[in-house]
Amino acid sequence: MRVGFVVTRRAQEIEVQISAPENNDQSALVTYSRAGDSFALLMGRLYYRSDRLAELLGICAPEALRESQGNDAALVLAVYRHLGRTALERLEGDFALVLWDAQNTELIGLRDPLGGYPLFWVQHESTVALSTNLRPLCAILPQCTLNEAYFADFVLMHAPCQEGQSEQCVYLGIHRVLPGTIVRAKGDCARIERRAYWDWLKHIKDPGTSERAEIAEQYRPLLRAAVQERMRGCTLAHLSGGMDSTSVALLARDLASSGMGQAPIHTISQVYDRLPLLARERAYIESALHNQTALVAHQLLSDDLLDFDSFNDPPLHDEPYVALAYLTAGLHIGRLADSIGALTILTGHGSDEIHVELPSYIADLLRQRHFGQAWQEATKWAKGLNQSAWTVLATFGIHPLVAPWVAGSRWASILSKRQEDWSLPNWILPSFARRHAMKSRAVENARQMYRQSEQTRLSLTLYGLRQRAGDVFRWSVAAPLGISQAHPFLDPRLITFGLGMQSRIQPRPKQSKPVLAEAMRGILPDLIRSRGKGGFFNEVYYLGLARNLPSLEAMVRQAPLEGMIDKALLLQHLRVGSIAGVPLRALEPLTCTLALLKWLCMQKEWLQVREKVSLTDHIVLQGERG
Repeated sequence: MRVGFVVTRRAQEIEVQISAPENNDQSALVTYSRAGDSFALLMGRLYYRSDRLAELLGICAPEALRESQGNDAALVLAVYRHLGRTALERLEGDFALVLWDAQNTELIGLRDPLGGYPLFWVQHESTVALSTNLRPLCAILPQCTLNEAYFADFVLMHAPCQEGQSEQCVYLGIHRVLPGTIVRAKGDCARIERRAYWDWLKHIKDPGTSERAEIAEQYRPLLRAAVQERMRGCTLAHLSGGMDSTSVALLARDLASSGMGQAPIHTISQVYDRLPLLARERAYIESALHNQTALVAHQLLSDDLLDFDSFNDPPLHDEPYVALAYLTAGLHIGRLADSIGALTILTGHGSDEIHVELPSYIADLLRQRHFGQAWQEATKWAKGLNQSAWTVLATFGIHPLVAPWVAGSRWASILSKRQEDWSLPNWILPSFARRHAMKSRAVENARQMYRQSEQTRLSLTLYGLRQRAGDVFRWSVAAPLGISQAHPFLDPRLITFGLGMQSRIQPRPKQSKPVLAEAMRGILPDLIRSRGKGGFFNEVYYLGLARNLPSLEAMVRQAPLEGMIDKALLLQHLRVGSIAGVPLRALEPLTCTLALLKWLCMQKEWLQVREKVSLTDHIVLQGERG
């Protein structure tokens, strides 16, 4: 069952339809609140609710806020009514919301800065509708037509990208509400206004120091608070043995032990026996679980959970999903979470964007014509990365400078494969590439990656945050089970501090996430605090591609997509990739294209699905005012 809501405004009425998970009384994943003819609908969760309630208590009687104590939609409605529209922009959480202001005849839609849940809108004749799902909006249009321009953008995406980066979506005539954006349909809804209300650069928090130890001291309570805000009900935390997820899991343990969350905390760890590189992760997992009585540890034996297995029976998803191939283990984790009654899954996603220290500043030195200093830094980092100085200089210095100029051209293939590969997949038909200006799209992607800020490192981080927007697992796997997947490292309070931290700190070689390691001193085992890069999942990819090769080949042959892809050439690349001789980075366009083809093959089934409506409400409009 798919969950979410759709709000449809017609000439004489507004209709609300809610599809809530079966455990919505406990999970409160979809909330609704109505005051007179005004209402608010929210999918997801609000965090730091106490801050908003404190604002309201300064101007409202406590009894007027009784419903807001436990209902996120009621809190949204109270914030709007008493603090105004701009106060909606201070809401924090993972959510998509729609609000109807009956007094001003205004329909408002909004997503949080990282787009925790999807929200789409459509306008057709006198009807305007907003929905967390695409299918109800398709039903409003005379016909549901695939958007080729969306496909052109999609095949240029790279994991971990979760959704398209523009308003256009996979169907013509339907628009995406972008993360950190508010849309308004006022009066007769003849025109839809949209405005980006969130800009990461305007919210950077300066730590006031360049000393890592002092920064870590400020960072630790922020991370702890981010974990605490996301712990609701029974909680299952990823514990991979890496620094990120293990930090979150052990902080959750400590919070639950002190009465600030439901105990015990459950953990889930993927373990391997036969895959030699990943089998090494057991030692790190065991060090975190040693003598633990406050955790209920679950292990998922994953030798046979390979990439592309998820193509055999994927969850229905509204739009193509770049990382569909990597969803195999996640489906098993979702089932485990459901079996133990979890309402929350915690992950370590998002830490890399803030904490990984790489010599991206070498590009800045070259741009400033400090060639000698750039070479010195490349030489210094070459020892730490076990590479040649020329490789470091090319990867972190020359590549960011030239990528925006050569993206999409034949010269793109000379760029370092450690960063994004900006060449167009050669199975894309030239006529399609020309028709949709794919070279220009690749150039724009490269500019977004390297030119959003004067500092290359900051620009890379901002680009990475855009890639993180949305979460397909959250709404296609977890939400139907009434479970919220949450990523504490992607808390905007943590991110804005991390951006300030990056502006202060000069990266150093041979240190893996030094600020996080220092912040977690005394909580993380030293074995994990001092470890290098985490496990390598190349084995899982290559073995999975080889095992699923026959079914993938059959899918390519039958995929209903003509005029875009040379299937014979795609099949040739698919067979070469399955031999494990091609670097994994170079196979990302292949993975992306296969995900698109799988989505297309699922469209007939997707169009036949009907949401189980758990609540319907109608508001009769009494004529336009204002």
